[in-house]
Amino acid sequence: MDNLDLGIAVGAYVMQSFGEDQRDVGYCVFAERSGLRLQWDRAEEIPTEEQLEAALYRSNWDEVRKRRNSLLAETDFYALSDVVMSDAMTTYRQALRDLPESVENSEDVVWPEKP
Repeated sequence: MDNLDLGIAVGAYVMQSFGEDQRDVGYCVFAERSGLRLQWDRAEEIPTEEQLEAALYRSNWDEVRKRRNSLLAETDFYALSDVVMSDAMTTYRQALRDLPESVENSEDVVWPEKP
């Protein structure tokens, strides 16, 4: 795992496994000359690299979904029965709804342009 991702991955793992209130409880990621190091002071076993990578992957997709949902919410009023939605807005909203399934890697998401 890339050193830059270690802190993010550990935070995501702890939140996903133990709850958001456990973030930053019982562990510390700090810098050494050789890179970042995890100090694990929790009762649970230290997570494996595979567990950290899986948590980071889920976390990245969670962020994509949050942004997608926010962008959809900003244009929800166009879907009201008394508002005429343009073809461009229909296409934009459909592209947003298709995002999680239309891209394999969360880092490759290309956000559609709002008309």
